[in-house]
Amino acid sequence: MIKSNKLAIFGNSLMAEIAYYYFKNYSDYEIICFVSEEKFINKKKLFGVEVISLKKFLKKKDQKPNIFIAIGYNKLNKIREKFFKIFKKEYNYEVINFIHPNASCYQNDLGVNNFIMDNVSINPFTKIGNNNIFWSNCVIGHHTNIADNNFFSGNSTISGNCEIKNNCFFGVNSSIKDSIKIQSDCFIDANQYVSKHLKKNTYFNQKINPKFLIKSKQIFNID
Repeated sequence: MIKSNKLAIFGNSLMAEIAYYYFKNYSDYEIICFVSEEKFINKKKLFGVEVISLKKFLKKKDQKPNIFIAIGYNKLNKIREKFFKIFKKEYNYEVINFIHPNASCYQNDLGVNNFIMDNVSINPFTKIGNNNIFWSNCVIGHHTNIADNNFFSGNSTISGNCEIKNNCFFGVNSSIKDSIKIQSDCFIDANQYVSKHLKKNTYFNQKINPKFLIKSKQIFNID
């Protein structure tokens, strides 16, 4: 298949490798380069594709390919948020989504730099902001509003009519009851069932004695 659309992937770690695989095999984008901060570049090519520094990439003003920011949930997704703002808001790059052909995503309100993997089900009447990652087999229920910079692990389930704010993490097999509000910067551990609203910066794990609970930002040493 001839691929006429050019794509640069920001990142050169595991998430970037995943993004490369999916864009290469399930999209009409030709991946022309990986982009990274120079201090993190330890090899010149990845999968035979050139890895160039962010500084060098931003100097190429005569050519502006589409871009996807492929960074995981480190620092509660705040690193991905930082570079999303650089490319989208400061340099006005065309930032794109990836939606796997096997995913169910029903013409919902959808921002950019969202990564929607195989067998994800996003029900009708949902609203999704920018820069979210939906791992394989997760479910987003009807009439749910999701803001920006969140990470939904494999098999996580958000029931209908929920509200998810910014920079949250949902662990593998976590489930959120219907009509629940999750404020920003929350970390829901794997295999957890959330049946109550969560305040900002909550680390949720039912097995931990409440007096030993820490704030979610402490996990990632975020001020």
